[in-house]
Amino acid sequence: MHSRLVKSLGLGYVLAACAAGPAQAAYPDHAIHYVLHVSPGGATDVMARKLSSVLQKELNVPVVVENRPGGRGAAEMAELTHARPDGYTIAAVTSSHLAQFHLTLRQYNVKSVTWLTRLVTEPYLFVVRASSPIHSMKDLAASIRAKPGMVVSGFQMGSGANIAWEMFMASAKLPAANVNWVPYNSVGSGVTAIVGGHGELTVAYYGLVKDQVAAGHLRIIGALAAKRLPELPDVPTLQEQGFDVDSDWDQWRGIVVPDHTPPAVQARLVSAIQQAMNGPDMQAFMKNDSLDEDFAGPKDFTAFVDKQDALTQDWLKRLGYAK
Repeated sequence: MHSRLVKSLGLGYVLAACAAGPAQAAYPDHAIHYVLHVSPGGATDVMARKLSSVLQKELNVPVVVENRPGGRGAAEMAELTHARPDGYTIAAVTSSHLAQFHLTLRQYNVKSVTWLTRLVTEPYLFVVRASSPIHSMKDLAASIRAKPGMVVSGFQMGSGANIAWEMFMASAKLPAANVNWVPYNSVGSGVTAIVGGHGELTVAYYGLVKDQVAAGHLRIIGALAAKRLPELPDVPTLQEQGFDVDSDWDQWRGIVVPDHTPPAVQARLVSAIQQAMNGPDMQAFMKNDSLDEDFAGPKDFTAFVDKQDALTQDWLKRLGYAK
């Protein structure tokens, strides 16, 4: 995977951090709570726990991961937006948050939080059980046409993975009524479901399925990417298989903090997170899970999110999920 490192602390953040003097030195002096919107075991959870273990060494205080999977992000957002903007509450964010702001979390929007750092991106993979007669995306399309009722076990409706699936359905001109998307609280739970026979396909990431693929339980039939992944040279992209799906649509993960968090505190957090991401532990983790390093600080992350929000809203309207 190629690496894209965007060092975007910004001069204002550096100056603010330097000017803060003693206040900068005092932060942090107790545990930081890292709130997640997903259940334990999913890709976001696994990465957050790895990052927290490295980050607490950079900050010299505990970084405690707390899972708040309720309400498709509602529990996490409630905790984050009601927390004091002092740097002691941070939260995981993914592309799926943007869709939920237009669906079930309409009391929030991209202006409700401060977009602190983007961390990584990764392509969506289409995965079936190894025993499935479906060996390609063309097989999948033919099966859906011939036998309505396929169960797809995946992350919540309107999530990035769900929109990736709908992009494929639209490209293949398949009727939505022929498929039953069963939503779970995490991508990992969707993977577990198809391993257990509860569904015929899921849309996931390499880090979550590689062990099951290696064990002969799952098979990857397509990647939503511009080119084949180095880790999966035998898996063709969707475009290679004849489906015109936007290869720029991928999953991204980042960190947000409450709005009005002081610039000096933001600068301290961004610096520590960047150091953690650049360290050998996180570099090895990203390589092992086929994650594309894509670090950005507050200014660039905010601009990126604004564009992604517009694209997400456009797809939700096309699919009839939002007005």
